[in-house]
Amino acid sequence: MRRLGQRTLEFDRPTILSHGAVGGKKEAEGPLGGDFDQTFQDTTLQKESWEKAESMLQTEAATLAIRKAGLEKSDISMIFAGDLLNQCISSTFGLREMDIP
Repeated sequence: MRRLGQRTLEFDRPTILSHGAVGGKKEAEGPLGGDFDQTFQDTTLQKESWEKAESMLQTEAATLAIRKAGLEKSDISMIFAGDLLNQCISSTFGLREMDIP
């Protein structure tokens, strides 16, 4: 990877080393339920709001992917994240405490 400008990176050969898929009760009951690495039966994960639960799912997915790759958080240069509803705020809040750009 090389930096072309302040905010532009060029990747020599991007590689996905790992992934983490987590979901809630509805996802677990759906046709792809068996494809998730982890699912939770409590739709709010004992949080005060659905949004806070969504952020926790983002943290769980990232932590799981890092662990499956055999890496530590300090080995990660950046995370690209999002969710099905395009509510990237959940990704932002869920991953900000991991201290990975």
